[in-house]
Amino acid sequence: MKTFLGTILLLSGAAHAHLKVIPESENTQSLSGSTRELTSLTQIASAGLNSGASGIDLWSGSYWPQFMGSVGVRYRDPEFAALMTKEAQYKFFKELLVKKPAYSYSSTDTLSPAEKYDLLVGDNTMALTAYAWGLGEKNGGKEGGKVPTWRGICDGFASAAQMMPRPVRSVTLRSPMNQAITFYPEDIKALGSLSYARSQSNPIFLGKRCLSGALFFTDACDETNPGAFHKAIINRVGRLKKSFIADVSPGSEVWNYPVKSYEVSFFNVFSDEASADFKTVLETFDKKKKFSKRERRSKETAYIVGVEMKVNFVDMRYPHLKDIDDSTTDKVMEMKYVYDLELDRNFNILGGESTSKNLPDFIWSPNDRTYPLSDVEERNLVPSDRLNEKAALASKQGQPLASIIEKLFEASK
Repeated sequence: MKTFLGTILLLSGAAHAHLKVIPESENTQSLSGSTRELTSLTQIASAGLNSGASGIDLWSGSYWPQFMGSVGVRYRDPEFAALMTKEAQYKFFKELLVKKPAYSYSSTDTLSPAEKYDLLVGDNTMALTAYAWGLGEKNGGKEGGKVPTWRGICDGFASAAQMMPRPVRSVTLRSPMNQAITFYPEDIKALGSLSYARSQSNPIFLGKRCLSGALFFTDACDETNPGAFHKAIINRVGRLKKSFIADVSPGSEVWNYPVKSYEVSFFNVFSDEASADFKTVLETFDKKKKFSKRERRSKETAYIVGVEMKVNFVDMRYPHLKDIDDSTTDKVMEMKYVYDLELDRNFNILGGESTSKNLPDFIWSPNDRTYPLSDVEERNLVPSDRLNEKAALASKQGQPLASIIEKLFEASK
């Protein structure tokens, strides 16, 4: 990604001492835009926001893993599909690709999303296909090395699933050579996901990425502050009916999933008594009581209350072969988070401490005011009438042309 990758690396390398309040890098107001966020549990309860769901038709899709060839894999070809089913390593996919070159196919139907795109824009160099397979080479696949199975474009999938409309039906377009090319919903999702993975800019980013080797030098692996996570999901998902993305895998691997819905319940941190009403189970923050990590608590803390939050994320899956896509093809993953919240005298959220130790390392959202334009389009590097040249130049950076992607999504509604 142009800006997003740099943002992650910059924030993940910044060290600071443990804070007793939500750190500035997790300021959740940015997720609410110009709408002032709710921070009081009383206000949140009155607004009926202890459960909520996104109003977006979030769709499932693949993260197009590099060990399978990313968007270059021919997922509709039975031989490639057999390798996908058993999750063979990169070299086996690459060997099959060499054995079955694109020109050996009598129909474009079983070609990969990248190959179809290259044919559509008239790029004889097949630059996007070369880029997709090159990802595996760069990440360990050269000369039969192992490619990490988690590497892919889950960031692009999680962004496109909430920013681009669900591709419902297949779309047939003609190439400059008058060749009919059918893009199935999964092809369109793949290209939209790659566009967001490589071309989006200025995302809203909260927290820090946990990097290998950084654990002993920074607090980047400490999880998102529970207070920040609670406010983010209440205001962004419950109140605005939007979504945000969470890295649901604590540690150096990154797995990005968009939030679909959530449900909150409360409990007493000493007795475990549960209640839908936080006031019946909260505890006064008293020096005589042995609260967990009391030395880390905000000085303004008046109360502590336990929280169990169940969050449904739209899950990833391998691409299906259907001509039509709808919600029946989606997968949902449920996560349960257990933590406590520090509250001031007006029940405003000050921060919290995690009990389950599985909160996201970071959360983020695509910027509502930007669109993933390729560098070539953004900087007008090639005249618009030289489509194949423009597309080839952008494809070398893994950036499908926004004008083409937009047309595919619109036609597939």
